[in-house]
Amino acid sequence: MYKLRALFQQKLSQQKVSLFIALYLGILLNIPIFYRRYHQLHYNNGLSLLVEMVAAFALVYFLTVLVSFTGKTVFRLLLSIVIVSSVAAGYYMIVFNVDIGYGILASALAFDSLDLSKESVGNHFIIWTILLSLIPLIPLWFSKMPGASLRETTLRKLGLKLLLLVVSGLACWVPLKLMGDAQEAHDKVSNRMMASYGGVVAGTYSPSNWLSALGLFIYSSYSQAEDNKNLFDPAKHFTYVPPKDINDLYVVFVIGESARRDHMGLYGYGRDNTPNLDKEKNLAALQGYSCDTSTKLSLRCMFVRMGGAADNPERTLKEANIFSVLKSQGFSSDLFSMQSEAWFYNKTKADEYSLRESIASEKRNAGKPVDDMLLIDEMKDSMARHPQGKHLIILHTKGSHYLYSERYPRSFARYQPECMGIDDACSTEEMMNAYDNSLLYTDYFLEQVFNQMRDKNAIVIYASDHGESISKNMHFHGTPRDHAPIEQRSVPIMVWASDKFLADDQNRQGFQQLQLMAKNKTPAYHEKLFDSILGCLGYTSPNGGIVEQHNWCHVQAAGSH
Repeated sequence: MYKLRALFQQKLSQQKVSLFIALYLGILLNIPIFYRRYHQLHYNNGLSLLVEMVAAFALVYFLTVLVSFTGKTVFRLLLSIVIVSSVAAGYYMIVFNVDIGYGILASALAFDSLDLSKESVGNHFIIWTILLSLIPLIPLWFSKMPGASLRETTLRKLGLKLLLLVVSGLACWVPLKLMGDAQEAHDKVSNRMMASYGGVVAGTYSPSNWLSALGLFIYSSYSQAEDNKNLFDPAKHFTYVPPKDINDLYVVFVIGESARRDHMGLYGYGRDNTPNLDKEKNLAALQGYSCDTSTKLSLRCMFVRMGGAADNPERTLKEANIFSVLKSQGFSSDLFSMQSEAWFYNKTKADEYSLRESIASEKRNAGKPVDDMLLIDEMKDSMARHPQGKHLIILHTKGSHYLYSERYPRSFARYQPECMGIDDACSTEEMMNAYDNSLLYTDYFLEQVFNQMRDKNAIVIYASDHGESISKNMHFHGTPRDHAPIEQRSVPIMVWASDKFLADDQNRQGFQQLQLMAKNKTPAYHEKLFDSILGCLGYTSPNGGIVEQHNWCHVQAAGSH
């Protein structure tokens, strides 16, 4: 250990270490990303890539110079965190081509989602992170580090550091600004509307992607806009008039996970992985589009009125959701989940809710696999406790969340071979097979939900939170929505109704509008769920509480969805 320290102290100063870390994190760790980015650029690829490499290097060097003002111990600690975090992020960026944005970071850092985060961490990830972090950590901790605090720094050295800080900052910002202006001018001529060039670059490379996402996460965590007392409550500002037969109605909302409709037989996919849904005559399968690309972000924007969640990266909540509005209308409600988004569940104002851990710990579930079918018994019990109706049940599934093969029992492993483990070298075909099997199980699960409601006055709505990328070039989800591929936004939205519900003329006419939308493949957006749920239940609002143009069941609005 002494010899190693002596070797580095003889050869490396703080400035040289900073340059090495900037080269390692800014350039070397991003090489596969540069390669992919080159093939994605649509304007002056070679020059754009050179500019982005310079900016990536300059940004990391700017950070190292900035941190050097804190003193050598803090300098080492902070840069160690940056290094390890960047290497960890690089694993998913390089191996799975995941864009590290706010949604991914929020899911990874939130304690109420650890059950899903840990399922994406395997031995390969741990080995990768340790080995690739050691390369810059060794010179960082064993090289010569003279005092670097403001007190210990001479005026001349301080001036030099400030100059390096300004130069590296300008070297990062100026080329991006010039290239962004050139691209914007080119896009105007080509009649293209593209996202901000600098913003896309910042969200593409490490460490700028996860650092900017971390900043948004910290800001969002302390934002008062999320507090219930500050949320605009539609129930307090609008009048909602219920239909005459609302008192015995059951409403079930199933929140899907990572399902994309182009992989479902019901939507024309080549594989028949929705045999039960195909046979349902009282089902409208809509061409859904999600409002965002990760669970946390979609849960913020898919159940509020259009504009009820801010159009910022963190989707700051501004309004109360549809479930709390139904609560104010006298509905009892229960929520059962295979996930752990407690922040969202609290905002539904459900009378009771149970998460995966408590559901799995029930005596009747001893020895059973923890999958979505456990929700069916919870649903049965909920209905038994509310035999009179006017009851809402929310089911939050694990659906098709990676690792797909863990989402269904072996009896549903129809498509082979499957991707079976996080550390397996799975081909795209194996991943798709496992993904399609998970949707086959979703089909079975939804059939069991419908079966509980067939003799009731009931309506069931299913919507996936977001889609999923599965290809050689990209995997998973969570890509910032301004440049996310379409498969991460293309989701199934389905509405099923019982015969008793459709016996009412108004309900039947509204459902016919849903079927017409399905037939015409009219887009159905998450942002219109609020108005459509109320409208399809038969509610009206004389003072604007329901925007009829957003109500899929509004008869006169059949062609304007």
